Amino acid sequence: PGIGEVVARTLATELGDMTRFANERALFSYTGLTPSEYSSGASVRRGHISRQGSSRVRHLLVETAWRAMPRDGVLKEMFDRIAATRGKKRAIVAIARRLTGRIRACFRQGTTYAVGTYA
Repeated sequence: PGIGEVVARTLATELGDMTRFANERALFSYTGLTPSEYSSGASVRRGHISRQGSSRVRHLLVETAWRAMPRDGVLKEMFDRIAATRGKKRAIVAIARRLTGRIRACFRQGTTYAVGTYA
């Protein structure tokens, strides 16, 4: 849900072969959907998203998250829970990150997207 023909082609072109990412964290880092980190000794502070990679991919993933959320109850529930405490902007980035992980899993397993799954 939320991914049409144009978005699918753009993601396939920008991300390329999904097997090159060792894990989800590498993909999240590539898309720039991970928080930047300022660490010194035992102190760890996380800031805004890192904005690495293509801004076009980030924009598409966030827009896709907005479109997919009403169609997927699990994503909507997660968005509402995060938005209540952290705000809508942070919540939609979290949803985009979750959706990116699901897209990666579909590519790696060769399956179609299942609406409403927790795992």
